[in-house]
Amino acid sequence: MAELHMLSYKLYDLQFFNKLDKPGQVPLENNFSFSVNYNQENTRCMAKLYQCVKDKCDGPDHRFFVSVELGGIFEVLGGLTDEDKKDFHIQCYQQLFPYAEILAKQMCAAGGMPNFMLLRQKMNKDSVLLNRPGNAEP
Repeated sequence: MAELHMLSYKLYDLQFFNKLDKPGQVPLENNFSFSVNYNQENTRCMAKLYQCVKDKCDGPDHRFFVSVELGGIFEVLGGLTDEDKKDFHIQCYQQLFPYAEILAKQMCAAGGMPNFMLLRQKMNKDSVLLNRPGNAEP
């Protein structure tokens, strides 16, 4: 059975603005993407997480916006099966998400929204799609 170990992470982008007129609750919407790509030897993988929260509005001018984009490099030990890859997809997210969460929380706290939290996405390995040709080289 293969093992997964996080080696490092990198913050690619962190954005925040708060143009809300007054404190209080505002309807928010979430956008999310997550991918994992393996090197040709299946000894490393690179995970990329993007999560965005913004106020719900019909126009392009939002009053509240926070986004975080992180990458993580992971080492894979042992023989890797497709089932392992599905499990590792979820494990990579579970290991990267806390970094995204704390970065967004600290930024929002500095901007006057100390109780802001990113929503942890629910993942099921049965819904993980494996990327075949053209995998990125971590």
